[in-house]
Parts: sequence; C-alpha cells; structure tokens
Amino acid sequence: MPPSIEPSLSALAQDWAQGAFHRVYFLAGPDTLTKDDALQKLKKAFLGPDPAGMGLDVFDGNDASAGAILSAVNTLPFFGGRRLVLVRRAAEMATADTNRLADGLASIPASNALVLLWDEKPDARSVLVQAARSAGVVLTLWPPFENQLPGWVIARAESLGKSMDRRAAQALVEQAGPALPDLVQELGKLALYAKDRPALTLADVAAVVGDKSSLRFMEWERALWRKDRARSLSIVEVLRAQGEPAEKLLPQLIRAVQKLCLGKALMSEKNMSKKQVFDRLWIKLQDTQAEFERAVAGWTWNDLLRALDRLVEADVSLKRGRGHPDADLTRAVWALTENDSTLVKRR
Repeated sequence: MPPSIEPSLSALAQDWAQGAFHRVYFLAGPDTLTKDDALQKLKKAFLGPDPAGMGLDVFDGNDASAGAILSAVNTLPFFGGRRLVLVRRAAEMATADTNRLADGLASIPASNALVLLWDEKPDARSVLVQAARSAGVVLTLWPPFENQLPGWVIARAESLGKSMDRRAAQALVEQAGPALPDLVQELGKLALYAKDRPALTLADVAAVVGDKSSLRFMEWERALWRKDRARSLSIVEVLRAQGEPAEKLLPQLIRAVQKLCLGKALMSEKNMSKKQVFDRLWIKLQDTQAEFERAVAGWTWNDLLRALDRLVEADVSLKRGRGHPDADLTRAVWALTENDSTLVKRR
C-alpha cells in the first residue's frame, strides 16, 4: 500500500476489513483506550485465528533493542501467513536504538507489520516519526473533550448492542467522571444489569452507578474548589485505599484548576451568559454551578497561578522520580487548599 498521512481510524479499519495493511503503524497520543481497541482490531484482521500466538512478537521500549525488534519484524512467518511485531512504550527507547530502528523500517517484508505505541503527541522532527510516516501511517489519538463525552458514551453503548439517550449518558459522565476506562467499565455493568432490554436508562444509571463514583470525580473537584483541606485530604486517602495511583490522581487536580482558570476568564467576558459558560464547561447540576461560581469569585488570578506552578512542580517530580508520588500528591493538595480565610463554607 502507498504511504498514508494521518488517516482516520475508521478508514484504517475499513482497509483492514478488506485485507489491506501497511508495514508500519505508529499509534500515538494519550487516548490509550482507543489505541488498545485499534490494536485488537488490527491483530484480529492481520493475524486471523492464531490461538498459539505464533504470529505475534511483543517488545517493551524500556528494555528492547532496535536489533531485536528489527530481527523479529524481518523474520518471515512460519508456514506462510503474517507476523505482527508490537513495541509498547516506544518513546522510552534510547536515541541510538530509535535511530537504528528508523533506518530499518523501509525493509520490512510485505508479509509483516510493525506497531509502535507512543504515549504522547509525536514530534514531527523525530527521525522515527518521519521514517514511520514514509513506511506506513502515523495516527495520533486524542480522548474526547468533556462536552463530547455523552456522545462518546452513546456510541460506546451502541457497540454493546444498547441504545442510550443523552440524559442517561450525561448522568453517567457526571457520576463516573471523564476517564474513558471508568466509563467503559460502568457501561459494561449497565449492559449486564439491563440484560435483554435494548435501552440503558437514567434509572439504570442511578441504580448501578449511583453516587459511589462521584467521590472519584466531582466531589474531590468541588472540595478543592472551596479549598476544603480536610475533605480534600480525606478523599485522597479514600482513593489511595481504592488502589488509585498518584500518577492518575494528579491530572484530576490539574483539570480542577484548569477549569477554574477557564471559568474565570469566560465569566469576565461580557458577551457570554452564565448559562453559556456552564454549557462550555459542561457543568450541568445547579448546586455544582453555584459552587463553581463562588469558587471563581473566591480564587484570585494569583491564587490560580500559584496553584498551577505547584502542580507543574508535582508533575515534574512524579515523572522524573525525584520524590515520593504519594508525598508529592499530598503536598500538592495541601498547597492548593491553603486558605487564610474561608473561601466557601461547606454545604
């Protein structure tokens, strides 16, 4: 096949269904759920029935060498057929291995394919990205924005053979939060709960999801907005007890502060009504709207800038392993909830 630049995932799936494949797939971006779904579809279409896994080789960029990867992807499959070589966390490969791998992409046999999984947005200047684009396709996958999540939930429900109206989908998002794996998990529970019924309803969401997931999303966000230190730290302990890692919780802190920044900027514009602001931020519940409005008034721009600086420090510390993740998270929560005077009384 001729090289293709940034095709859509649906277009690639159509090619796979017709037996048309590229030699290299560079799947990048933070939407790991969609990448995993795409990988499963590609494996099924490319390898067909392969119960023994003879046609699949898996490497990890943390410890894989370019030589081993190229040796695998250039080995012709046994008894004909195809060979698929997968490299997870390809961004973790050493520079020398990255360059050597890039040099070898053009020689991959037509019967084989290499899949490189990249967790971030690819750098177009990278020799590996350029080589992957020349030998195959580069596709960057982004999770939906918050205002797109109900539509995403509805489409995902349809893939499970269920219909779902927007009110029910919105309620699920508000209860379970914006993390796609969490939404998929709750949709699976809803589908089992509904059994043979074709529709997932608002009552189903209330019965299955209820308020148990709100602690993981809006309740923590709201506690941070009102600078309720005791409640915020208490929720952190609950989340840790549930097995949530600091690396997953810190982005929730960042989103809470980013939402305050955007809300404060939008509410200062005279051409936008409060309803338009809340619609833009996807804050639908009236009590949450009222609490958010009070928080926007109570947080100064200096407060927000200091909070963002502290979150950047925590993020760098976590990614570089300079500190202890749980301690970094606790310090970030403590810094965000510093309050000389009560910002908002607890409801």
